[in-house]
Amino acid sequence: METISLPLKLLLAIILGGFIGLERESSSQNKDLGDKWGLRTYSLISLLGAIAGFLYLFNNQTLSIIITSSFVILIFIYYAIGGWIIKSMGLTTELGGIFSYLIGYFVTSEIFPLHLVVAIAIVIELILSIKEKSRSLILGISRSEIDAFIGFCIIALVILPFLPNKAFYLTDIHFLKNLFYAYKLDVNFFATLEILNPFKLWFLVALITGIDILGYILIKVLGQRRGIIFQSLAGGIVSSTSMSQILARKSNKYSNTNELVAASIFSNLSSYFVVFVLIVTLNRNWFAFVTPVFVIIILSTLITGLFFYLKDRKKMMIINEETGIGVQNINKNDKIISLKHALSFALLLIFVRFITKSSLTFFGESGFLITSILGALTGIDAVIINLSELAGRMVTKEYALLALLCINATNMIGKIVFSAMYGKKDYTVKYFWASVFVIIVSFFGLFLFIY
Repeated sequence: METISLPLKLLLAIILGGFIGLERESSSQNKDLGDKWGLRTYSLISLLGAIAGFLYLFNNQTLSIIITSSFVILIFIYYAIGGWIIKSMGLTTELGGIFSYLIGYFVTSEIFPLHLVVAIAIVIELILSIKEKSRSLILGISRSEIDAFIGFCIIALVILPFLPNKAFYLTDIHFLKNLFYAYKLDVNFFATLEILNPFKLWFLVALITGIDILGYILIKVLGQRRGIIFQSLAGGIVSSTSMSQILARKSNKYSNTNELVAASIFSNLSSYFVVFVLIVTLNRNWFAFVTPVFVIIILSTLITGLFFYLKDRKKMMIINEETGIGVQNINKNDKIISLKHALSFALLLIFVRFITKSSLTFFGESGFLITSILGALTGIDAVIINLSELAGRMVTKEYALLALLCINATNMIGKIVFSAMYGKKDYTVKYFWASVFVIIVSFFGLFLFIY
C-alpha cells in the first residue's frame, strides 16, 4: 500500500475526508444552517491537506507551510465569527476540519504509514459518531462515581509510585530491638517477621479498589437487565457476603426460593474471580499448583447454582426488575471506594500478616492455619493476599492450599449463619446443603490431586 501512485493517494484523501464529512452531515442537529460542513466540505479540506503534504514531500516546504498556516487562520476566523454571530462555542466541527486536513496531509507526505493514517481516520469517525451516547453517558455519571475515579487515581497514580519498595522487619523498630535484648530474647528469631513493604502493600490496596470499581461498573451495566442472576453475578464481585444478606431478606417474600438460592450461589461464583486475580497477580507458581482444585470448586459451584436455577423452572415465580437488587441495594449510602476504606484495609492486612507470620514462627503451620481461619471471619481478601505471599516461601504449597480451602469454607459457613439470621427457613436449608456440597467437593479435590 506504501507504493501507490499520487492520484490514488489524492483519491484516498478525498474518500477519508468525505467519510468524516458524511458522519458530520448525517448527525447535523441544526437544519436551519444548511449544508455548510458536510461531505463535500470535508473532502475538499482533506484534498487541500493532501496537496500541502505532497509539496512538503517534494521539498517545497515553504508553500506547504503557507497553505497550512492559511487554513489554520481561516478555521480560527470561522470559529470566532461563528461564536459571535451564532453564539455557539462548540469546537467539534472545526476540530473535525483540522483532522480532515491532517489526514490528507499525512496520506501524501508519508510521515506516517498509510495503514496508520487510515486507522486514525476510522478512530476520528468513531469519536465523532458517539456524540449522543457520550452525552447520555456523562449525564448518567453521578458525583460519587467521579469521586471514586479520583480516589482510585490518587491511590494508584499519585501515592503508589512514590512509596519505597523496601521491607521493614520487627527488628527495625529500635525500642523493640532493645526490649528483646533486655529480656534476653533471640533477636535473630524475630528478624524474619516482616511488618510491611510500603510499595507492595499499597499496590494491593490499589488492586482491591480497582476490583471494587470494576464490580460497580458490572453492576451498573448488568443490573439494568431483567433477571436476578445477572445482578448477583455482578454484585458478588463487590461483596458476595452483602449479596447473600440481601437475597436472604428477599427470601421472606417469595414462596419458591430456588432462584434466590441459585443467585446467592452464583454470587459466590463471581467472588472467586477476585480470588483468581489476587492469587495470579501475587504468586503465579502457586496458582498453577492450585488450579486443578480451583477448577473443581468453580465447577461444583456452577453445577449447584444451575441445579437450583433450573429446578421446577416452569413452576417458579418470575422475579423481574421489581426485585430491586442493584447498585443502590448494595451500597446505598456508601461511596464506591474511599481512601478511608483503603487505609482500613491496609491496616487490617498489616495486622493479619503480622499475626499469621508470628503464629507460623512460634507455633508452626498449625498455628498459621488457625489464625488464617480466624482472620477469614473479618473478610477473605486480606487473608488471601497474605496466603498468596507466603505460599511456597514460608509455608508449603500444599499447606497453603489446605488453608485456602479452610478459609473458603469458613466464609461460606458465615454466609449460612447470615441466611439463618435474615432468611426464610426453606431458603436457609437449601443454601446450607448447597454450601456443604461445595465444601465437601473442594476438600475431595484436595485429596484427589494433592495427597
